[in-house]
Amino acid sequence: MSDVTTVGVFLDSIRDRLLDRHGLSGVRVFTGPVDDLSIGQEAIVFCVEETKAIFTYRTLPALEVFETYPVEGRIWIVKAGGGEAIVKAARDRAIEILGEVLFELAAVNAPTTATQAALGVDDARITAWSLTQFSIDGGRDCRLSFVIDVKSVFTPA
Repeated sequence: MSDVTTVGVFLDSIRDRLLDRHGLSGVRVFTGPVDDLSIGQEAIVFCVEETKAIFTYRTLPALEVFETYPVEGRIWIVKAGGGEAIVKAARDRAIEILGEVLFELAAVNAPTTATQAALGVDDARITAWSLTQFSIDGGRDCRLSFVIDVKSVFTPA
């Protein structure tokens, strides 16, 4: 972990853990903005927008930094075809992927030191989401955006 923030460790850890999930086989996971050619037909993209952290401090018995920050995530689904069946399939897949993210965060937020250390932070939970659906040439584009509120405590060097 960095001595100034946990964001890098969190992003690397959540990406690795999501790539290992059976229900996300074939889903690409990125920790920053990506071009349209690389994103594929199913993806999770973190930190597309600005991420801002807030620090508070405790100095006794030693200096500790309490860090909180939101991490925006976007689930991107593109399906070929048209009609209600394709609309539903794209939306259902986006919601299924959100469920995988929720399940992974719940697993690491169990109240044990080992599971909290899995993402390098003390707490990470989805606190908001929004769904946007588009009609594109030859198919559907469904995007489900969500926010993970992250909390951590660390001692700077």
